[in-house]
Order: sequence, then C-alpha cells, then structure tokens
Amino acid sequence: GGDLGRHASYCMVTGYDWWDILLHVQPNMVQMLVEKLHEEYMRQNAALQQVLSTRIVAMKASLCKLSSCTVARVCDYHAKLFLIAISSTLKSLLRPHFLNTPDKSPGDRLTEICTKITDIDIDKVMINLKTEEFVLEMTTLQSLQQLIQWVGDFVLYLLASLPNQGSPVRPGHSFLRDGASLGMLRELMVVIRIWGLLKPSCLPIYTATSDTQDSMSLLFRLLTKLWLCCRDENHPSEPDETLIDECCLLPSQLLIPNLDWLPVSDGIVNKLQGKQLLRLQFGKPPGLLGYPVTPQFDLFARGPGQPKIDHLRRLHLGAYPTEECKSCTRCGCVTMLKSPNKTTAVKQWEQRWIKNCLCGGLWRRVPFSYS
Repeated sequence: GGDLGRHASYCMVTGYDWWDILLHVQPNMVQMLVEKLHEEYMRQNAALQQVLSTRIVAMKASLCKLSSCTVARVCDYHAKLFLIAISSTLKSLLRPHFLNTPDKSPGDRLTEICTKITDIDIDKVMINLKTEEFVLEMTTLQSLQQLIQWVGDFVLYLLASLPNQGSPVRPGHSFLRDGASLGMLRELMVVIRIWGLLKPSCLPIYTATSDTQDSMSLLFRLLTKLWLCCRDENHPSEPDETLIDECCLLPSQLLIPNLDWLPVSDGIVNKLQGKQLLRLQFGKPPGLLGYPVTPQFDLFARGPGQPKIDHLRRLHLGAYPTEECKSCTRCGCVTMLKSPNKTTAVKQWEQRWIKNCLCGGLWRRVPFSYS
C-alpha cells in the first residue's frame, strides 16, 4: 500500500502514466490511495497545484472506478474535468480591448470581479465587466451552444438535487459542497448571459412552465446562495431552509434534464482485479472474447437502440451512429473522429483531445454501431 501510494504521487508530479498502478490496486486500497494522493497534492506549492489540478482529478477518477464503494464518485470527477476544460476554453476566447494593455487577462478579471461581487442578481454582476471584451463573432457563439447548454443543464441539475443531498451515490453530490466548482459555474453563467445579449440563440434552452420566467436569472440567484455557503472551505455553512425550499420548487418551474453521465468503460483493468488469467487478442475488445462485460454501475449502461452521445462535443449521434468515432480505453468516453464544425473556437476545444481523453486515457477507433 505504501509503495503504491509513493508510486501514485510520483506519477502525479512527474506526468508519467499510472496504468501499472491500477493493475495492482485492490478495491480495499482505493480510499487510502485517494487520501494519500490528496495529502501529497496539498503539500505542493500553489503554482504546482495549479498545474496538477486536473491530473489529480483524473487519477482519482480511475482509482475510484476500481471499488464499488467509490464508483459513484467517478461521475463527479469526470464532470469536474469537463467543467475545468469548458471554463478555461471559454475564458481563453475573451479578448482584451485593444486600447488598453491590461496586466490581467479578461478571464482573470472575470474571476476577480465575480469573486468580489457576491450579488445574487446576475445583471448587477454583469454591469461590472467590460462587455467589449466578450464580443465574439456570431458563428463562434453559435458553435459553442452545446457546451453552453451543458453548463446550463448542469447548474439546473445540481440545484434540483440539493434538497435530497443526503444521497452520496447520486452523481453531482460532491459539487454541492465544492466552492471552487460552484464559483466556476457562476462565472460561466455571467459570460453566457453577456453572450446571450449578442446572440440569443446560443443561450441554454430550458423548458419552463411559465413564459415570463427568466430562467438564467433564477438559477444564478440560487447558485450564488449555494456558492456563498461553501466559498470559504474553512468555514462552510449549511444551505438555509429558504434556499432548499426554492430548489424544491425547481422541478415545477423547469424541466430537469437527464444528464448524460459517462458510460461504463469496457477497459481491461476491472477484469484483471479477479486475478484470473485473461486471454486478450490484439485489436479486439475484451468483451468479444467470450468474457462477459460486467458494468459495475448499470445505471449508466446504455441498452441497444438508445440514443448515443458524443461526450466531448455534447452532440447527439442517434441510436445507430453513422459517423466514425473513437472511444477512450480508460473511461469509455466516445467522440467523433472528424469535426462537424470548422470554427476556430471549436478547433481550439477539439485540439485538447487529439492525443488523450479528458481523463488522460488513450483513444481507440470504434466500429460505427458502438454500444
């Protein structure tokens, strides 16, 4: 256990892959290893923590997949990786106004202002920003709609799940106490609000029961209240009754989306845990060799004929995709090989995933009708 902990910390800091560690981890070691990794991470200086922030989340995700006690957390770790990627991509599109040469990038200034101005009214936060820094081409804004929709859906899903927060197996549970992630979502809501003024069709689409309701404004207000409870991680407070009551009302005001959590991977690490010999054939997935693929988390396994999704572009591919796709050998994430969109912003997003998946895993080409 101690050796594995040291090896895991070494992989985290050096950038080496940690697949060989996964081969030796038993389910009862997972919790201890995750804690050791976290301790090691907290020992690093702030600059290095910044560099390692996504890597540690990816390592925790692949470790937690190995134990039935921690598998529910995997969804949250993947959602966190996705949120960090969206946040840094969208903020990198903001441009400083040509007249001034600021010492801070527009993205940094956005974070600073959203942290300082704790108002629950989205428009009062928005007026403190230099809106000219947010002006993008209309085609760019439209091409980001699927990522913007994910942010909008995720905020609604989290707030609607606040009243039954006692269930740690429910995906999204850890975000309800994660001040940094809630702050990131709050910033993105402000950016999306400004972009919506420029191009309303790029806004998240909500199905509301009332025509007059300003859904983004409502969600921002509730999100800010929740963020204020846990923004100071040393002195968190419980959400008050009013906030919980308001979140209880959400399902009667808005249609709560079914979030597409990542599918269960059919990678071989899970199959090697039983210590039985495994015969593998190059180029064939393990499940096709007479070994049953046993998902640990049936909730996310998709039946035949169910619509499939491109997990990185958030595009629906239909029940039987006709586009060639690649899937991650580690987490099962699926994305199309060829880009359906040529705008620079989309290219910038897709560049991130050429070599490795969100979780650090490698890609493999999959046949047309992936399951």
